[in-house]
Order: sequence, then structure tokens, then C-alpha cells
Amino acid sequence: MSILSTEHLSVAWPGTRRLVVKDVSLSVAQGEVLGILGESGSGKSTLLRAWLGLLPASGGLVRWGDEVIGSLSAAQLASRRRRVQPVFQDPSAALDPLRTVRESLAEPFQIHRRPVVAAQLEALLSDVQLPLELLAQRPAALSVGQRQRVSLARALALEPEVLLLDEPVSALDVSVQAQVLELLTSLRARRRLTLVIVTHDLGVVRALATRVAVLFAGRVVEQGPLRSVFSSPLHPYTRALLGAGIEPALDQPVAEEPGCAFRLRCPLAVASCATTPALTNGQHGAACVMVK
Repeated sequence: MSILSTEHLSVAWPGTRRLVVKDVSLSVAQGEVLGILGESGSGKSTLLRAWLGLLPASGGLVRWGDEVIGSLSAAQLASRRRRVQPVFQDPSAALDPLRTVRESLAEPFQIHRRPVVAAQLEALLSDVQLPLELLAQRPAALSVGQRQRVSLARALALEPEVLLLDEPVSALDVSVQAQVLELLTSLRARRRLTLVIVTHDLGVVRALATRVAVLFAGRVVEQGPLRSVFSSPLHPYTRALLGAGIEPALDQPVAEEPGCAFRLRCPLAVASCATTPALTNGQHGAACVMVK
């Protein structure tokens, strides 16, 4: 059984009827690392927030295990949220500037009415390879990389099964990015975590993911095992992202529905691209009429 899944999920931009995520069906197996890849505006972060229960579904379902989160009460959702924890892009925004690191790490325990044990807070900091003297510091005294490690430690406080990571290293210097990616790899193995990572960075996906889903204009256009997608991309948009075809350009038009949204940019487009192609079946599939 999947630990996370969506079924024909659509999500509108808050306060509007404009769909940002459109008919997305994805599942994540326990222990897997799913990389959700796409350019800015593709719907990656919106999908992540819907998976967290922070945005309502306009259509379709979001499941945590066998539970549909849209059917849970606020109290039920809060109690189960410890199983699925986020790590956001900007660690400065994720941490209260007035709280010490100790207070930030204690907060998840307090929210869920659990005792705060000093040894647990120290173990969390050690787990993300930070010195214990930082417990007394506030975020302003930390580097950006240290803040992101504290955010990660805070997400791990309640021993979640899944981490949902939104561009987790994009705010960091290249050398620090490599260290955090190594840390995530180590934590995943030691804690038996399932990871979902949304990013536009091919290097992050290569470093961490076991499987990839590629989003364009709110739809999954390709998904499959990392090695298969990266070595033999099927959809023209995926080829563009991987540098094997046309370059993605945000100022170029996106086709209106129905049909493939990428068809106005695609040199391979034919008349039948104006109908909505379904993802081809199999372990590695693409939503392209040229793929059989």
C-alpha cells in the first residue's frame, strides 16, 4: 500500500478558480524518494501543500496511507500530521526569530502535548550534525545552512514517516548544498524515511531520488524510475529539462486545455496533441501522443 497518494487531484489557486494542479495521480511507496521536477510555475509547491493538507482539493483525493485527508476533522488531521512533516525552502522564514534553537525544537512536542526532554532535543541537533551549544542561539546567529539543519531537526522531532521537502537546498551555497544532500541521504537510511522532494534542480534529483515525476503546467507529463527517465526521457518537455531538446522558456505560451499544454512549444507537435493524452502504462510512462 502507498504511504502517500493522490487520485485525479486538482487544486485551484487560493481565492480563484484557476487550477494550478490538474488531474494528478501519484503514489509514493514506503522508503521511496520521489523527486517532483519542473520549472517555476509548474504546480510543484502547490501539489506539496495539498499533500500536507494545507490547500483543499478542488477535485480528486489526497491520501495518507488508507485515509482520505479531506474526510478528516481538524483534530484528526492535526494528530496525524506528525507522520508527514514539511521542510520548506526558506529556513529563515520557517524559524521564529525570537525563539532559541532549543525553543524551536521543543515546539512540536508542545503542540502535540508531549513532554519536552532535554536529551531528545540534544539528540535532534546531533542528528543533523550541529554542535549542542547552538541550542541557546537564535536564528540570526546561525548561518543559512545551520538554519536549514535546524528546520530539518524540527521536522524530525516527532519521528515522522514522511518528509515533504520544497526546494530544500536552493537557498544554500553549492558546497553547503552537497553537505545537506549527504545528510538527507544518511537520515533517510538511519530513520527509514520516505521523502518527496520538489525542485527545479536536476542535481538534487540525481543525488536523492529513486523515482521522478515531471510536472508541466500542473500536469504530470512523465514519471518513472530515476535512471530510466534521465537516460531515456520520453516526453519532449522532459527532454528539454534534461538539455536534450528545446529549452524551457517561461515567456513562451502554454496551450489551453484540452490537450498537451506543451504543444505550442513542441517541435514534434501534431494535430492529435490537441486532445488530452493520458500517461502511458508501465513503470516508465509519458503523457504524449508520440509515445506508444
